[in-house]
Amino acid sequence: MALDGFWSDFSVEPKRKFRWLLSFRGVPQWILKKVTKPSITITEAEHTFVNYKFYYPGRVEWSEITMTLADPVNPDASATMMQLLKDSGYVLPHNFLTDDRSPGKVLTISKQRAVESVGGALYIQQIDADGNPLEEWKLHNPWLKAVSFDELDYESEDINNLELTFRYDWASLTDVGGAPGRVDVTAARPSGILGR
Repeated sequence: MALDGFWSDFSVEPKRKFRWLLSFRGVPQWILKKVTKPSITITEAEHTFVNYKFYYPGRVEWSEITMTLADPVNPDASATMMQLLKDSGYVLPHNFLTDDRSPGKVLTISKQRAVESVGGALYIQQIDADGNPLEEWKLHNPWLKAVSFDELDYESEDINNLELTFRYDWASLTDVGGAPGRVDVTAARPSGILGR
C-alpha cells in the first residue's frame, strides 16, 4: 500500500486499545479494566577500550505485566485473589500446621502451585470491530506477584479497583488476523521521507 493512500483508505483499521479480552481462573472478562502488554528488555555487556565504550547485546528479559480489575460484590474479586494466594501454597500463620491441605506439615508457595492457581497461562487477545482475534499474547508460567486492594475514602464515589502484578517466564505472540498485512522486516530500506 502506498504511503499517500493510507489515510484515504477506509478499509485500513489500526488496532484499538479498548478492543481486547483477557480472562484467567476465577476472574470474568467483564471486570477487567486495563492491562499492560508484555514488554522486553535486552540486557547489555559493556567493553571499555582506552577512550571508547562498546556494547554487546545480552539476554532477553520479559517485564512484569500489570492489570486493573473492578471489584464487584459478586463475584468478589478480592476474595478471588485471596483464594489464588491460598492455591499458590500460602497458609495464614494461625493455620501453620493445621491447614486442611497438609495437616501437621509446613506448606509453602511453590512455582507449580502458583502457576496452576491462575490456570497455567495467561492469554491477552486483541480483537477487531467484529470480535475477530487480531493477535494473541500467551504468557508462559505466569504467577501472581502482587495485589493492591485499593483504598477507601469518604470523599470518593469511585468504584473499588484491584491492581495486580504478574511475573511470567516468557511470552509468545500469535498473529491471528493480521498475517497478510505484516510488515516485511527483511525488505530493503524504503526511499523518500521515511527512508532518511
